[in-house]
Formats: sequence, structure tokens, C-alpha cells
Amino acid sequence: MQKRHVWITIISVIVSVSLGLAQQTADTVLYNGKVLTVDSNFSTAEAVAVRGNRIVAVGTDDEVLRLAGPNALKIDLKGKMVIPGFINTHVHLESVGAYARELGARKTRRFPLNVRGMKGKDEVLQQIRDVIEAFQFEPGEWIFFAPNWTASQAEIIFDQLTAKELDKAAPNNPIVVRTGMTQQNINLVNGVAIEKLWAKYGLFLETYGRYWIDESGQPSGILEPPASRILWEDQEFGLGPKQEDVAPYYRKILIENYSSLGVTTLSGALNTSTVQAYQWLDERDEMPLRYAYGAMAAFHPGADLSDYPLGGGTDTVFISSMSARATDGGGVRMCISLPRNNDALVAGALQAENSSDMNRVAAQWFPRGQCDLDIEYSGGTRGAGLKGNYFVEWYHRLAEVGSRPANAHVSGERSVSMMISAWERIEESRPGAVKGWAFDHCNLVNPQDLPRAAKLELMFSCSPRNAVASDVTRGARSPLVAFGPEILHTYAAPFKSMIDLGINVSMEVEGGPGWWEGMEIVITRKDKDGVVWGADERLDRQTALRVATQNGANYILKGDQLGSIETGKFADLVILDRDFMTMPEEEISEMRPLLTMMGGKIVFLRTDFSNEHNLKPIGAEISTFEELQARRPGSE
Repeated sequence: MQKRHVWITIISVIVSVSLGLAQQTADTVLYNGKVLTVDSNFSTAEAVAVRGNRIVAVGTDDEVLRLAGPNALKIDLKGKMVIPGFINTHVHLESVGAYARELGARKTRRFPLNVRGMKGKDEVLQQIRDVIEAFQFEPGEWIFFAPNWTASQAEIIFDQLTAKELDKAAPNNPIVVRTGMTQQNINLVNGVAIEKLWAKYGLFLETYGRYWIDESGQPSGILEPPASRILWEDQEFGLGPKQEDVAPYYRKILIENYSSLGVTTLSGALNTSTVQAYQWLDERDEMPLRYAYGAMAAFHPGADLSDYPLGGGTDTVFISSMSARATDGGGVRMCISLPRNNDALVAGALQAENSSDMNRVAAQWFPRGQCDLDIEYSGGTRGAGLKGNYFVEWYHRLAEVGSRPANAHVSGERSVSMMISAWERIEESRPGAVKGWAFDHCNLVNPQDLPRAAKLELMFSCSPRNAVASDVTRGARSPLVAFGPEILHTYAAPFKSMIDLGINVSMEVEGGPGWWEGMEIVITRKDKDGVVWGADERLDRQTALRVATQNGANYILKGDQLGSIETGKFADLVILDRDFMTMPEEEISEMRPLLTMMGGKIVFLRTDFSNEHNLKPIGAEISTFEELQARRPGSE
């Protein structure tokens, strides 16, 4: 009996050891390369091993290759560099963009109005009638119109197209008309829509606004936050498209603009219908990257905050914050106290290619900007008075339940300052409650506010494009030039100042294709003409890489799971075509990945690398960034 127990013990030990070894066996090994781990020491390795969706080893070739299983995929990097996948911490990916025409108005639920050249309201109203007749909408069905306004048509939008006028074209349907500005920040609705909104949310709207009024004191049709946000979150209104219609097109955009550039995680505020589309992809294992989203539904009147737990979801699509989406406007609608040359700003906008950007010619309607945290700001120059500030009260609710706001547009320096002040008051009553709360954009940040932010242990997500007078590759003019060079040198995207104070600052680039351009800008601070803006805010390459990876992981509350190449973390990896640490800095914007891996799964392969290694994994996109861009509708 005793010998039997001995043998059982020996066998148990052998099985345990065997299982332990099996658990360490890798199914993918990248070796003979230069692996920038971005760990706390910024150490460099030769190889990395992956099992399933996790990293199981990082070290020398000999150490790591020993873990390769009999059927493991082994990729000889031939000296190529490997970095963690990038984490882009502010995007707005809620539209199918260039694919809208291919998908069609019915499925996108965005009905176009061709208003270019129109001189007055009557022409616009007639086209609205024509669209309603053509699509045969049911009475009571909500309709969203997306006109292609030009900058010169602001008078039609703000002076002529009132709620009462729109009722003449749509007497039986509640309609929402895009004003040329972001739909979350300002919308134009008809009287039918106003009746439905007030019937359900009248008390809320009368208390918190913001809506414009006419000479008789009645709602004129223009809605600003929080009133405008209700339209996009109330599922009864049905303004969002069906998830199965738009999800495949979202996937195309994710690959074209992000996976092909080495981005493995996105973060941004999303409304419910868009979240459902990404969840639809996730359920089918078709998400090529992770989406850490700010739940805009939590900002909706009467929302139960317990329905939106931080981290809720899957490893691929999950909640990273509760989001108010924006606390001010963009362009001329930034909430500011700084003096600004509006004439210069408008003149520059009219010369730009995108003359339909209504944000840049709206200075007359928003002389101080859209200051949503200021109870004195009731809305534009014609807003109804407010009894309370929903934004500030909502932040107190988040503190009470131990949650966190982030993924929100905070653009002007006055908006940043007011936000910090509001959060300081919360911190006084609830010590530690605001730690990790976050701002996005860093268009303008008063240097005097940075120590206040550091003391509260706040986070920032900053756009490198805000740091210079014009983009490196596109040459697009920055609206910040209207503040003069001194402000642009000291207030715009102060990456280095934040880092020196111990603030976790991550990187964002809206629009995807500018990601590597952004990496170049944070290192050089040069615009397209080679002019350096804010030289003291330049980052060395090591710090820039950490900002774009580990700091991004911290921002989305996944610092222990993402952001570096370390054992136990998710295998989100990128193989680069050049050495990021030694290549000429003025060529960084031209860098392109050879391979992008998310959770151990290869999602993108550059064609030449695929051919060289005879790699054609199922589900991976094999192409080049340039080819993907050329395939997009309208790129010919």
C-alpha cells in the first residue's frame, strides 16, 4: 500500500510538471529581432513567445525558441523591430464615412440634402419634402437629414430654418437637421420633434436646457447639450442604424485606418447603437482591434449608472469610462478666455479645402465658445436661461458611485480650468474620488492649471496635431493660429510639461491615417514648413513610444493587461519596417507596419512580408496601407 502511494505521488508530480511545461508551450514565436518591451526599464529583447492570446515569454532567442511547440508558427524577424500595439485614446468612429453611399441612406439612417448653391430656406424645405415623399416615411417616424452645407450658408441654418419653418416641409414627422457642426453638440429640429422631446423630457429640459429661443420665448429649433444628446441615446427615436447593417463597414474602416498602421486599441465615447454594432462584430470574432469606450448612455437623463460598470464587456469591447462626450465645442466654439483673432481664423478657414466646416465661421454665434460647464452659458447668443448645470451634477453622481468620466472632448483652456475647479470641489468632499479622471484633446491648456491636475492625479489624452500650425503631410491649418504664436508655443498639447509633473498623458489622432504623422510631431514639433512649435515640449523617442502604448493602456484602465511586451499581458504586437529608434526623425510619418497582431491573432500583414514568410493566416488582411486607402470609395 505504501509503495502504491509513492508511485501515485511520483506520477502526480510528473503530470503536474508536464502540464506546467505544456502551459508554457508557445504557438507563435517571433525571434532574431529587436523587441522594444516598453516595460518599466524600457528593456530590449530578441524574441517573444505567444500562447493563445497572451505573451508567455520575452527574452533571448535561445530562451524563447525552446518554448516553441511542435506546430508553432516561428517568424524570423531578421533584425526587424517589434513594439507593443498602439493605443489611440480618442476617436469618433460612429459613422461609415466614405461607405455611406455604398450602404445607402435607408440603412445608414442619414438622409442627404444637396444644398450646395442654395440661397434660401425655401429651396431647402422643398428638398426635404422631396426626400420624405421619395422614401415614403411613416407618420411619426424620426428622420435625420445630413446636408452638405457650405460655410457661406450659416445664415440659412441659424436665421431662416426655424422649427416652425421646418414644420412646413415635415408636418407629420419629427426631423433632425445637421447644422454643419458635430451632431452631438448642436442640432436643428422641427416643431414636431420639440413636442415629442418636451412630452418626455420637459422638466429636464426646462431645468438644464440648452435650447435656443425665438422672440416669443419659445424653442426656436436649435438644441445644444445636454438637450441635443437626448436625440442620439433615446432608442425610441430610432435615429441609429441597425448594427448588422453598419458593423461590416466599421470593420473595414478599423483595418484601413488603424490595424494597417499598428493601432491595436481604440478608445472613444460611443452611443448605444454604435456599441451594439461593435458588440455584433465581437460576437462573431471579427473585431480587428479592441475598443475601450466611454458609455454615453450613462449621461442620459435617468440613466442607472450601475448598468455601466468600468471594465464591463469583453476583453475586446469594454467600458473604460462614462462619457459626457464633450464639455465645449471645437474650432471657434472652444470655451476660452484667451483673446482670439476671429477674422484671421475665418479667413484661414475659407481658404482651406474643407469649406463646409461650419465650426470655423460660427464665431458670431458663440463669442465665448460652447461653455457647457458654465451655468451662465445658456446656449449660443439666443439660449434660454438655465436653472441647473447637468454636467456638474452628473460628475458628482459619478463620484458617489465610484465611477470615472473620460473620453470627452475638452478643447478650450477655460473649459479645462472650469473642469479642474469642479473636480477639485468633488475631491474636497470625497478625497481620492477623482483620481484617474481624464481630459481629452489638449487643444489649449493653461500652464498654471497643470500642477492642479497633477495634484488630483488626473489623466490627459492629447492630439499632436494641436501642437503645430499645420499638419506635417496634409498641411491642414490649425484653428489655434488665431491665438497667436506665443499661445501656440505654450498652451497647445504640452506633452513634456505634463510628463514632468507625473501626469499620465496618452496620444490620440482622429482620422487614423495621421497616426505616424502624430508620432513624428510629438518628437519634432515641426509643421509642414519645418517650423518648430513649443520646442520645450518635444519628446524623445522612448518617451513618445511609452505615451502611445503604456500610457494609453493606463488611460483605458488596462495598464496591467496592455501597453507593453511582458509575460502575462495580451499579445498585441507590431512588427515595423524600420528601426523607430534610429531612423531620421523627419521620416517617422512614413513608417509602416509589416504585421499587426491583436491578442495573438494576426489581423494585418503587409503584402511583401506575407510573401517573404509565406504567411497567409485565415482572417488576416494582406495588403498595404496605401492600397487600402486607394480602395475606399471616392479615392480615385
